[in-house]
Amino acid sequence: MLSVQTRVGWRDRINRPLSTITMTESVFLLTLLLISCTRAHTKTGPEPVPDTRINLSTLGLPKDFFTFRDEGPRTIIGYRFVVWLNPDEVVVGFNTSPSSRTAPDHKVDGSARLLVFGLNGELKTKRDIAYLADGYGELVAEGEAKAGPQGTLLFGIQSVNLDQGGRNESKSGVLLLDANLKEVARIDRFLEQTTFVDHALVFQEGFTLGQSRAYNILNGSPPLQTKRLQKDWPIDARDRKFGEHGLAYMVCQQELKPDEYVSTRVVYAGAKQRCEITVEGENQNTWELPLKDGQTAVIVGMLADGSVAAQISGTEKGNNAGQLVLWKKDKPAELLPWIPREECGSVESATRDMSRYAAFATCDDSSDTGRWIVFDRGSPTPIVDRRFPTNARAALSPDGLHYATFESGELQIYSLPKPH
Repeated sequence: MLSVQTRVGWRDRINRPLSTITMTESVFLLTLLLISCTRAHTKTGPEPVPDTRINLSTLGLPKDFFTFRDEGPRTIIGYRFVVWLNPDEVVVGFNTSPSSRTAPDHKVDGSARLLVFGLNGELKTKRDIAYLADGYGELVAEGEAKAGPQGTLLFGIQSVNLDQGGRNESKSGVLLLDANLKEVARIDRFLEQTTFVDHALVFQEGFTLGQSRAYNILNGSPPLQTKRLQKDWPIDARDRKFGEHGLAYMVCQQELKPDEYVSTRVVYAGAKQRCEITVEGENQNTWELPLKDGQTAVIVGMLADGSVAAQISGTEKGNNAGQLVLWKKDKPAELLPWIPREECGSVESATRDMSRYAAFATCDDSSDTGRWIVFDRGSPTPIVDRRFPTNARAALSPDGLHYATFESGELQIYSLPKPH
């Protein structure tokens, strides 16, 4: 951050004749202009009005579903999601079963209701799914659902069972459903992640704490194995993301002694870091991108052209948001429009080419609201910036022309302006 005196000095220089500005000053001014154009402005307009509103209470949504904060820790698995299956159909899901035990000795039997709607609010199909909801006192994660391969819905399955000895036994798997909510496949394996573009499924073979691991990548509907990948990860490998045609990961050395950086699998609190992004494409096409000292990154995903989207955070005081960037081999990093520097957030949903993407922004975990912000890469200002409840959910459509929210007992669908 520039001091007041420095800022005034540069303003005076801006008012000088162009012929007297040095090359160094020109580069600095261009950098300031680029940063100012890639930050979201905090000024917001009136709250948007949805094109379509559907009252879900008449379709089984419990009346108290949005009367409490959606927060952990929890011992009962619940679902709360909105997912686009394609540009014209969206599915909303919620548990109709209780979110807590009515009595200490009364186990909760889970039931989730899934509803598919068209853009005009027409209910196309619905389905109830029974699941094991009770964690038997163990902490559990929220039920997950997201876009799967070729327009399917990936319904995450997790459960805590009692084995024959009365011990808790955790299980995990995925259920793939088509646009009619018919079962496409059920895979009782732990899902490592899905890819950014086609939402292909990535599973690790077996379980190991070592650095050498094998992965199976399944794509299509029904899903078929398209690739098996054997990877010997560096000992200091951190964030990693799989793509359709490669993978990207970050390695970070830590300063454990003055001016001595080492690679270790243990992350030491307060240690200075020196990180690097590695991108491995097809045909041994590998390239590296070193970050500045103290910077780290969260990889958003690999795009179809091999470029990598990531959110960089560093040591700059007062900058909670970090920077959203797009890296491509042998090209300068592209700074993407992003949330205000005082906010915290991450990319929640995006189009396949990152031409449009959305974030939920807040740094206050105890707040009942944050901001839902939608960006277009071609615009320096957000195309949507609105207050949004913490216990609600939202998603951007695959073509970037709509977004849907699940809030206050309703499914709401909004239109977005077409790209220029």
